[in-house]
Amino acid sequence: MAVSAILRRDLNRYRRNPVRTALLFSLPLVMASVFALVFGGGGVDAISIRVLLWDEDDSIFSMLAGGATNSSESENDIDLVAVGPEGLVMMNRGEASALIHIPAGFTDDFLDGVPTAIEIVKNPAERFLPQVVEEGAGIGAAVLSAASRTFRPELVQLKSLMDGEGFPSDLAVSTLGGGVNGRFRSLEPLLFPPVIGLEKVTLAEADRDPEPDSVLAFFLPGLAVMGVFFLSQSATRDILRDRESGLLRHLLTAPVSPSDYLLGKCLTVLMVSGVGFGLLIVFGVASGVSWGPPAAVALLATATAVASSGTLLLIMSLVGTERQGDALTTIVIISWSMLGGAFVPIDQMPDFIRPLSATTMVFWATDAFNTLVLRGGGLADIILNVAVLLGAGSGFLVVGAMLLGRRIRAGAV
Repeated sequence: MAVSAILRRDLNRYRRNPVRTALLFSLPLVMASVFALVFGGGGVDAISIRVLLWDEDDSIFSMLAGGATNSSESENDIDLVAVGPEGLVMMNRGEASALIHIPAGFTDDFLDGVPTAIEIVKNPAERFLPQVVEEGAGIGAAVLSAASRTFRPELVQLKSLMDGEGFPSDLAVSTLGGGVNGRFRSLEPLLFPPVIGLEKVTLAEADRDPEPDSVLAFFLPGLAVMGVFFLSQSATRDILRDRESGLLRHLLTAPVSPSDYLLGKCLTVLMVSGVGFGLLIVFGVASGVSWGPPAAVALLATATAVASSGTLLLIMSLVGTERQGDALTTIVIISWSMLGGAFVPIDQMPDFIRPLSATTMVFWATDAFNTLVLRGGGLADIILNVAVLLGAGSGFLVVGAMLLGRRIRAGAV
């Protein structure tokens, strides 16, 4: 009876303060919506990198770039625009991801073997796309450098032919061609067959990961897991608030035992976390997110609620004040969310970080939801994740309740 009374009291506290409850739910929703707006709904295929080309050398690169951008046979991922000095002004206005500047005399310096450089001006307002342009230019520079060293005699001959008047003689052309052919023959062990081979593989439709129905599917699962941890933080914080306000002391003078109080609080935390996650899932469905098989989603949501509740209850049992609990739990939630893949996918993290990710409850929950949402998995694919979340969460709940019970009986809480 006392347990149900404590549970009703706590739930009424959330009902009487709807602003606080709404703010708790809004955090993952707002973050997911912002990420979706930033990255857009077109997917990777819709990304186009706008690059300005300022070629003061009137080199062959301009002709090749013009031919590539004017081609209508295929879609281009790079929008290359020829510009003059006004390109720097356009970059200041943020009209492109990067500007490639080929200085005057570049071709002559290359043919003469004189060190030269291509300047890349990146848009500081963008992070990833300018880096793609810089990496591509670096690869091109490495190829030109290798060609200059390998074909140095032939490039000198080509330069002399270009500087001569009129058409070159047949003998000069044949000599140049013979030299180039000889160089390729010397490279035969590397080129035939090539040391590095590329093979194009087309996956069968059954082997492909299903395309998500909504761009929110990439962000909402991980951020929803983080949001549930913050809901659990709010619910477990009430234990310390009851102690500091003196309410806990008054409750224990009534026919309420420490065990009744702790059981009621644990049920409150579990219910708030479970219902909160359920509402986040409903929001995702309304926004076009396909979470996966209902039975698997329900079991995983329950396991995540248990894991978050147990984690936060254990942490709160180790601190002395509400302020200490807020600081420590916030640090744990944010660091776990960053390591566990709520913000950045695990496969994009450095290798030395990935083993640390598996030590967080956020990882096991986020990885399981991504398996259901992004990879089209089922219950059998997430059973290990569910077992870890339920096992660790239940263990944390028991240990946290025992520590709090001991402190309550000792009068420390």
